[in-house]
Amino acid sequence: MDGTPNLDRSTVQILMGVLSNNPYAQTFRMLRDIPTLDNYRITLNASVRDLDQRTYNKPTTSEVGAIWVEGNGDQTSYKRSITVYDRNNCPTRIQCYHGCYDPLGYPLLHPNGEPGWHKEIPMVGESLTTSLMTEMTQLEDGGTLCFAFLFKNMVFLFIIECHDSKRRKVVSAREYYCYKLQIQSEKNLILVGGRLFQQFLVDMYIKIESCRLDYVRNEQGKIRADLYQGIVDSINVGEVRGSRVGKLIVLPPSFIGGPRDMQRRYLDAMALVQRYGKPDIFLTMTCNPKWDEIRAELLPGQIAQDRPDLTARVFRAKMEDLKKFIFKGNFFGDVAVHVYVIEFQKRGLPHAHFLIILESGCKIINPEQYDNLVSAEIPNQRKYPELHKLVVKHMLHGPCGPLRNTSPCMRNGRCRFRYPRQFNETIVQGNDSYPIYRRRDNGHTVHVRGCELDNRWVAPYNPHLLMRYNCHINIEICSSIRAVKYLFKYIYKGHDRTQIHVGSSEASAPIDEIKMFQDARWMSPLEAAWRIFGFHLSEIKPSVRSLQLHVSGKQSICYNENDDLEEVCQRDKLKKTMLTEFFEANKTFPEARNYLYREFPEYFTWDQSRKIWKPRKKGGEVGIVVYAPPTDPDRYYLRILLNHVRGATSFEYLKTVNGVVHPSYRASAQARGLIEMDDSLSECLLEAATFKFPSALRRLFATILVFVR
Repeated sequence: MDGTPNLDRSTVQILMGVLSNNPYAQTFRMLRDIPTLDNYRITLNASVRDLDQRTYNKPTTSEVGAIWVEGNGDQTSYKRSITVYDRNNCPTRIQCYHGCYDPLGYPLLHPNGEPGWHKEIPMVGESLTTSLMTEMTQLEDGGTLCFAFLFKNMVFLFIIECHDSKRRKVVSAREYYCYKLQIQSEKNLILVGGRLFQQFLVDMYIKIESCRLDYVRNEQGKIRADLYQGIVDSINVGEVRGSRVGKLIVLPPSFIGGPRDMQRRYLDAMALVQRYGKPDIFLTMTCNPKWDEIRAELLPGQIAQDRPDLTARVFRAKMEDLKKFIFKGNFFGDVAVHVYVIEFQKRGLPHAHFLIILESGCKIINPEQYDNLVSAEIPNQRKYPELHKLVVKHMLHGPCGPLRNTSPCMRNGRCRFRYPRQFNETIVQGNDSYPIYRRRDNGHTVHVRGCELDNRWVAPYNPHLLMRYNCHINIEICSSIRAVKYLFKYIYKGHDRTQIHVGSSEASAPIDEIKMFQDARWMSPLEAAWRIFGFHLSEIKPSVRSLQLHVSGKQSICYNENDDLEEVCQRDKLKKTMLTEFFEANKTFPEARNYLYREFPEYFTWDQSRKIWKPRKKGGEVGIVVYAPPTDPDRYYLRILLNHVRGATSFEYLKTVNGVVHPSYRASAQARGLIEMDDSLSECLLEAATFKFPSALRRLFATILVFVR
């Protein structure tokens, strides 16, 4: 009260009374006992010139967000913990995985000192509501869960099988906080916390993510992945313990949302483009915080921003309905491929990006079809009053440019989205760009934020979808765009970040991939709620199977650090890979010899537990053979052979041409006429041009000039 005179004394007295029975409040010192704290200044760097604004843009909404700084500089300096002092001024450090972390950090949300999550909460059956049961089916963690709940005097038992074969005996942090965020019959104190609830959400999710990253970091000392031939080489030089064969710390592609995961998803999407063609529709759906479903559930005095948990639930429900309407209802026609990614940027609202490839008979190929699908005009208010209202509310850009040069979209005096657009009486096909939609100069204008806006300011939309979902739902026809990799790269660009400088910090220490992932990552309350609930961040259909590529004896295997390497080398199951079993399947199934390696997943399914290929009964996957650069000639030429030779039964088979066994894969490819007149290099460059960007293409071209003879 002495240091902050604008606080209400009566409110503070009430809070002190609420906390009077809190054991931590009785044991530890109060803030009033602490002398003046050190003054540190935190500066958010939003430089347009120096930083990629797709990722390092500044927040444009008022919310409590977290900036993850554990990856910046010395790890010890930013170690996540709370330091508390008892009455005798003795400090105690509380780590985030201690049960008392939550009541110490958020005493108003735990007024009686109730413990939060810790590692020893047992997994037991509980009485759950139907709502909770729906959420728990989204579990990402392994284990078997058994839940029962009472409904109309009947007991319903649910057994949820997760992927792990071993039953987990303790509750994970994500499951615990997912349960804490449930809307229950009695008031949930956490859900009425306002901005403190926002802070709690982002804090708890970073705790969850930190635990996962700690697991990844710690497991790298126990589980090693190495080339099989590399282990043999280690034995030859006297290394017989697994702990002596190491690698640098990496963030594996199995970690959802990490850079390797995003890169893998991008490559999978480009594999679908190679198989099915270019995308036809680019659709973006943004959450509307004024949806009736959100407003109906708000407590008195709350706004949507106070309930990120509720906003996340409703947005997901709307998005699931959109998916059903488009993909099963065939609103645009039969859909061959769809890809979507959920984004949480520093603008306060989540949005989903969809890229859709239609079946060949449903392609959008002429301006008349464009006109029937997309509108970029203000509708007639008398004829379509409701649609007119929604277009004005959701689909008008700006004002910006000469009408308002301080708009966030302005870059060097111009709108980066190129508004206002030009008037156009008819739709015109763009040249390797989006179409130039019809925007007639018909005198229709609206008054928005003190400015008169006409058709030049309308973002393209579909009237039916806009009426159905009552939100910003932008649709673009992209079938004429040749460089589609830029579209996919945009939706897979990764998390938002904020460049941050903390005063008095030391020079940055060398960082690993885990720290790079944490590097000043921005975490919003909505993203935290979405991830705590276990909702999916992305989806791709049909699925893509990445096919292993290795030469004989150099497949990747996993082993424990305490394993004897000679025993590891004798394990037959570890030697089995998709490629070696592809050879075996060609020996076993005569029909298999009709397919190339990359075509195999469309007709055969991979059994990971038994490590065998089995004939597929229904569905199919798109196969992609992992990329091999020319600097690795054995794998590079092996990949060329696999992409052209059908029915291979062994590595030796690929080296054999007309009964002659050639000494290398390159010699075999040359004897088969696959690299005559440098055709293989042309194919390499053409394939790389499909998914690589200019800097990588330049490096590849230079690599070919230097290393390929």
